[in-house]
Amino acid sequence: MKERLCESHNLFYFTAMDKKKILIYILIGLVAVLSLFFISRTLTDKGNKHNSQSTNEDGSMTEDPNFNPLGQSSDFWDEALSPFRDENPKSYLEILDDLRTGKINFVWEIWALRDKCNKDYTPEQCNQTLLAYIDANYDSPGKEKLRELFESYFKYEAAIHKLELSPDMKFEDRYEILKAKRREIMGDEKSDLVFGMEEAQVIFLEGSANFIKATANMNPEERVRKYEALKKKTYGSYFESVVGREDKYDHYQTELLLREKEFESNLSPEEKEKKLVQMETRYFGKERANDLANLRKEEVAAAQRISDYEKQEKAFLSANPSLSGKEKEKKLMELRVKAFGEEEAEAYSRRKQFEEETKNL
Repeated sequence: MKERLCESHNLFYFTAMDKKKILIYILIGLVAVLSLFFISRTLTDKGNKHNSQSTNEDGSMTEDPNFNPLGQSSDFWDEALSPFRDENPKSYLEILDDLRTGKINFVWEIWALRDKCNKDYTPEQCNQTLLAYIDANYDSPGKEKLRELFESYFKYEAAIHKLELSPDMKFEDRYEILKAKRREIMGDEKSDLVFGMEEAQVIFLEGSANFIKATANMNPEERVRKYEALKKKTYGSYFESVVGREDKYDHYQTELLLREKEFESNLSPEEKEKKLVQMETRYFGKERANDLANLRKEEVAAAQRISDYEKQEKAFLSANPSLSGKEKEKKLMELRVKAFGEEEAEAYSRRKQFEEETKNL
């Protein structure tokens, strides 16, 4: 985060607002694309690896009788990076509660577990490894219900892999097809458990883009409050988990965007700086806020040095039109070293040379 803040400490004065608007629309498509990407990865990449199954004449698969679904390591699941695991595995009801509040992202957990599968396993063998763990560690009726949840998700993956979606299809249309397929195969309850948080995120990203556009002239304080209210209402039971995973930097950028009108008003530079420091203290703490304020001061000072030097350069060139190019450059470098110091003067010269060489490209 430190690097991101240092690069963006002057967000208001430059292009943070435009960047955030672009980012919002990009993120709208990201969630659904991730689903297709992960599914393609499991069914294509792993499917192309060594296959320990044999194919029957009717195209069905026969498991190798020597295949152990728990693999060579009995602690397969315990090594996975999953909140499903614990010294005592979470009960089915605890898992349901975590899914309903977003503490567990089911698809992420499936992939954390699959990454531990033997690289030679087929997708089906890896799936059977997960199901075998459930059979070995859960009692009825939770065992059957949890297994049913996993199996329904596996069926959905297989169905999605067979879909032929045009790359020219709009995101909204593509995502509606995915949602419909989920409910067709998994039913409403299981679909909500597995994909409810994802769908809430998509709804919020779309809703927030519309909100930002529609409230451009709203009072900044009211705009921030209503944005947070929209977020809480849209995420519902997932709110705490989603917000807990979000980066403070992204929250900061969002508030800058929501307060765009306020910062573009007739505030004095001192008032703008005071508001920025207050925001940064709230998000990043007093120490980091002070660092960012100092960075802005340094940047303003650097910009002033450049402005002063360029005035000197213009005056020098006007007063010495007959000097040769070599003599002009020598004298200008002396002025730059005096204005910036030797290292910064060389950097300035390289930058100006690059600008001259590329401006006509």
